[in-house]
Amino acid sequence: MTESLERLENRIAWLTGRVASIGVLLILCIAFLTLLDVFLRWAFSAPLSGLNEIIQLGMAVAIAATFPAGASSRINLTIDILERRISSTSRKVFDAIGSLLLLLLFVLLSWRVGVHAFDLHERGSTSLFLEIPRAPFIYLVTLLFVFSSCVQFVVFLVDLSSALAQLGKEKLLGWVAAAAIISLAAAMLFIGKLPAAYSETALEHAGFWVATLFILLWVMVLGFVPIAVATALTGLIGASVFLGNEPALSVLGTGAVDYLGKTHLAVLPLFLLMGGFAVQAGFASDMYRLLHVLMSRLRGGLAMATIGGCAGFGALTGSSISVAATMGQVALPEMQKRGYSQGLAAGSVAAGGTLGALIPPSTLIILYAILTEESIGQLFIAAIIPAILAVSLYFITVALMVSLVPGSAPTEAEKIPKEELREAFSGTLGVVFLFSLVLGGLYGGVFTVTESASVGACGAFLLSVARGKLGKEEIWQVLAKTTGMTAMVFLLIIGASNFSFFVAISGLPELVTTFFQNLNIAPLAIIGLILLVYVLLGSVIDPFPIIIITVPIVAPVIADMGYSLIWWGIVMVSVVETGMITPPFGINVFVLKNILGGKVPLSVMYKGVLPFVVADLVRLALLVLFPMLILWLPSTM
Repeated sequence: MTESLERLENRIAWLTGRVASIGVLLILCIAFLTLLDVFLRWAFSAPLSGLNEIIQLGMAVAIAATFPAGASSRINLTIDILERRISSTSRKVFDAIGSLLLLLLFVLLSWRVGVHAFDLHERGSTSLFLEIPRAPFIYLVTLLFVFSSCVQFVVFLVDLSSALAQLGKEKLLGWVAAAAIISLAAAMLFIGKLPAAYSETALEHAGFWVATLFILLWVMVLGFVPIAVATALTGLIGASVFLGNEPALSVLGTGAVDYLGKTHLAVLPLFLLMGGFAVQAGFASDMYRLLHVLMSRLRGGLAMATIGGCAGFGALTGSSISVAATMGQVALPEMQKRGYSQGLAAGSVAAGGTLGALIPPSTLIILYAILTEESIGQLFIAAIIPAILAVSLYFITVALMVSLVPGSAPTEAEKIPKEELREAFSGTLGVVFLFSLVLGGLYGGVFTVTESASVGACGAFLLSVARGKLGKEEIWQVLAKTTGMTAMVFLLIIGASNFSFFVAISGLPELVTTFFQNLNIAPLAIIGLILLVYVLLGSVIDPFPIIIITVPIVAPVIADMGYSLIWWGIVMVSVVETGMITPPFGINVFVLKNILGGKVPLSVMYKGVLPFVVADLVRLALLVLFPMLILWLPSTM
């Protein structure tokens, strides 16, 4: 039976991949349409009428088309800090539970988005300017959610069959897991049937419900339930308690449609496309080569080039872990071959990987902007000086290490021929021009953030074609990668928005604010305490769930103390990335250890990364004590 299900799953994977690729191609078409609008506005002062409405409706369908492929590929963000403490059989049981709960979420979304589509149809709702009927597009989104539910049902059957096949002596665990699922379902049913009058008095017991639901959230999260599912279901149950079942379900459906169709959120898949095409064109390796050539005359130059290469590659991908993994495979063997110590080599890559989330365009910054409703464009510009500061401090750290620690780097610098320098420069002209256009146009007010992302996606596509790096197979690879990330991130956004709604109506931010006020300590001390918590969380948990779970609670506290949320967004992204290399854990360090296959002791890697942690702490102190390092550039826009 397992083999039959796996064959069915493979066929579904092919079908969902094609559906998702059509959606991503539609996103690329929207990007070119936006580029045309920019040109017409600049050349003839005649922009395309109603383009925002086309983007809104088209993006909702295009993004929804990625969800079935995301379900088929099991691209879900989970927290796996307990993975080493459980058996493989236990993990399969937990995976089956997570699959079932994801199926439940897709079914609920299918139902409530369908209800919303029917309501739009009944009201005859149309777009404001072009008067396009909205209902047909939302019905199509509903069908795609239904398709996702069907795909996830097959995935659940495969996971369940795999778990049952290996239970053996651990059948008891299976019964416990089944009991947990039944208990959760019963709790949801109970809350759904609560009398409407109860929701009127629920705020009187807000502390109890918030504590209970946060425990439920962490039980699911630590039990390998996808973050999107855990936050969405926690938010749904919480909203049911405080508002009643029907309003909570309505928020789930309308919120999902709103976020799929928000024009400023189109930047996410567009920047993902830009990164995919840029990497395919070889821009990341070209940038690394240029930095290597430029810094070859300095002692420790290859370590500096690695950090700079991580910064450039991070700007293309926006993911710290992927930067550390990719650059680790390229740079670590090269540095070890040239006589760099294991500690400095590992520390350079692990620390450089953290730059991926800070340098715009950054997925983490976009997610923060969505949760706080701050300007994505201003946050991107605000990150520029902190990113330059981060790279500079890392360079200084490398220079100090090679000066103070004998044998950490070759004593003689390399001599690179001038011809190689010219070739390296010429290879990066395209990507430098593209990023200057994207960020310069955004800073100068020439482009909106969506237009900036469209220019980036189209430009990276055209440069890839011009380089001859984009054949049919390569296009499918870029589309597949973009599909997976788009599905994962937007499902996270749907879950995060639902969770944020619950947190807001529960009064939790006000309770936390009151708690800090009663401490009677200086605001700067409160900031220090919060940063310490973020460093600890960042050392064991991926930044995405940290931001999703904490921002709805912490951001109101920061704003109430009079601090700018633009400033706090950059500080928070910086501190969670610091946690990723902070001993005794540090996700990036473990990623590198896996790449090296255990050849380098963990103690040596921690010793190599510790000076970069100190550099990060210096940077954090500067950003906290001198907020204008972050706020000056946005103030000049």
